[in-house]
Amino acid sequence: MKSDYIRLNAHKGHTNDVCFLDNGKKALSAGMDGLVKLWSVPCWEQIAEFKGHTKSVNTISVSNNMDVIATGSSDNTVRLWSYPKGVLLKVLVGHKSSISSACISPDGKFVASAAYDGLIIVWRIPEGEEFFVLKGNDDNISCVLFTPDGKKILSGGIGGDLYVWSMDSGKLEQKMKNHDIALMSIVITPDKNHLITSGHDKKLCIRSLKDFREERSIELEGRDHFPLTVSSNSKTIAVGMNYDIVLYDFDSGEVLSNIPLAVRTVYSLTFSPKGRYLVAATSDGSLNIWDMGQ
Repeated sequence: MKSDYIRLNAHKGHTNDVCFLDNGKKALSAGMDGLVKLWSVPCWEQIAEFKGHTKSVNTISVSNNMDVIATGSSDNTVRLWSYPKGVLLKVLVGHKSSISSACISPDGKFVASAAYDGLIIVWRIPEGEEFFVLKGNDDNISCVLFTPDGKKILSGGIGGDLYVWSMDSGKLEQKMKNHDIALMSIVITPDKNHLITSGHDKKLCIRSLKDFREERSIELEGRDHFPLTVSSNSKTIAVGMNYDIVLYDFDSGEVLSNIPLAVRTVYSLTFSPKGRYLVAATSDGSLNIWDMGQ
């Protein structure tokens, strides 16, 4: 697969997360240096910097109408920022451990944060008040995600199970055996038909988003299958591995391409909204950008 490559020195220490916003015209990165940076696309120049976290920023989420950005940090806080001005709106305090994942609801009224204290806290936006706390997860939660209709919250972590929570009641609706070892990532396909999880048991698990039934799995090679992302047409899955990003065909599970990396660990992967760019946030502090020519 032909692609052009750009490498940016984005952060000191690890670059932990990356996402697109403004219909792919901008990108945000979060780093171990406690900073969140805003980049212009396609020139990839830094245009803003959000300061406030006192430790590593591990996760970013952007509201669908792009007026609020949520960031989660190893300083145990979630911060809400206005976009595009980058004004700090609220500091959300409630977790007793590092924030691993945060997700703003589709309607922009709530943000769910997951942490290594085993809790998921759902907060109101913009008030920053606790709406409810979800208990009964694994001790270490790696990811939290709203379904596209905003009615359910998905979570997973070190135990490998997939949890489905009701947003109406805050109660656990389903707990499914998903991975033999830690569940690391959850994504929903852009066509909103499936969810995909990755785990340390070297597989991807593909489920129907309608009833959460497992449809199939894809066996992976190598180690460290942490992040994954799905192309805008829902046809390609990208998975970060040791010194590699591997592209899989969604339907067949066959390998389409291997993209080599000079660094071992990928912390976050994302396709741009129209599929032109694939971006990897890596342990050397860089953003690795491929123009896929679409």
